[in-house]
Amino acid sequence: MPVISRKRRATEHFVKFLCLAAAVTGSLMLFFIVGSVFLGAIPSLTPYFLFTPESATPRIGMGILNAIVGTMILSVTATLLAVPLALGTSVYLQRYARPGRLVGTIRFFIEVLSGTPSIVIGMFGFLVFVYYMKSVTGGFSLMSGSVALSILIMPVIERAIEDAIMRVDLSLEEGSYALGATKYQTIRGITLPVAMSGILTGTILGFGRAAEESAVVILTAGYTQFMPELAVKSNPAFVFGVKVYPVQDLVASLPYAVYHAYENSNVIPLSNGFAAAFVLICVVLIINIAARVVLHLGFAGSGAPISARLRSALSMRRIDRVVEPDRSPREGAAACPFRELDLEETRHVSGPSNTQGDRRGGP
Repeated sequence: MPVISRKRRATEHFVKFLCLAAAVTGSLMLFFIVGSVFLGAIPSLTPYFLFTPESATPRIGMGILNAIVGTMILSVTATLLAVPLALGTSVYLQRYARPGRLVGTIRFFIEVLSGTPSIVIGMFGFLVFVYYMKSVTGGFSLMSGSVALSILIMPVIERAIEDAIMRVDLSLEEGSYALGATKYQTIRGITLPVAMSGILTGTILGFGRAAEESAVVILTAGYTQFMPELAVKSNPAFVFGVKVYPVQDLVASLPYAVYHAYENSNVIPLSNGFAAAFVLICVVLIINIAARVVLHLGFAGSGAPISARLRSALSMRRIDRVVEPDRSPREGAAACPFRELDLEETRHVSGPSNTQGDRRGGP
């Protein structure tokens, strides 16, 4: 027995060492990549390079403010397009649909869409939005890039929201149904508020995925040296005879700025491409940290009692809105959130005469 015990301990220590080595190797690879990019970007990481659009510089590739602003606009618009579709899909699959062939088919299609390479979605966006719908989208434009990115990030957001809805305690929803609320009222007043932290986390992760994507924006959004502008100009090539800026206009992005720097490396210093890549890494890092913070504040247990009490108070407040009739309580009555519901049940049992007497304050 002692020999067997020593062998087991040796095996466990060896497996533990292998797992630790794998974790350390993965972390060191990340630090090596980020460190290499940072070292190459040091010569170009200046305020002039970061806060000057390329159109205001004497040479191409000497400023990336237009790319930073374009990346933010593309990510925000794509997220705004993807969140309603992802939210509706998640709510339907978790609260309305019954397990069956239809649900399995929808989940299978979402899985396939989630695993589709971004270059495929980029080619689809180029063929449909840039080429066939050019009179509507403007070809390479913010609209084409946003719609293509929303298709790419929708499965990411849907998975996160569906997981957040699955975490909702069913006793809260059952209590809402017991108090007379409908399914829609329960979802609006109980399920979504309680799952809000998971919804926000999925939205932030989708935003980060849209910000870091390169193939889709290169094939659909194009590139411009100028800052986005707000304008409506006459153009007979479009459906309604007008072109809306920046929706139907070219828009820059950080991934394209990196590609642009390496494509024109004979004119643009190599450090400019590293600097644009490092800024993109920082943007994605900040977005992921924000997602972690939201996830921690939303799902922390005893370590975050304030957030737990806040969710509990929010849930009770939404239940009150669902079941309490829209009328003020009687003067001098005890403060009870479900008092009006008790009065309604008493009126149904006692009849209309007792109800009128109750309202007058009589017996």
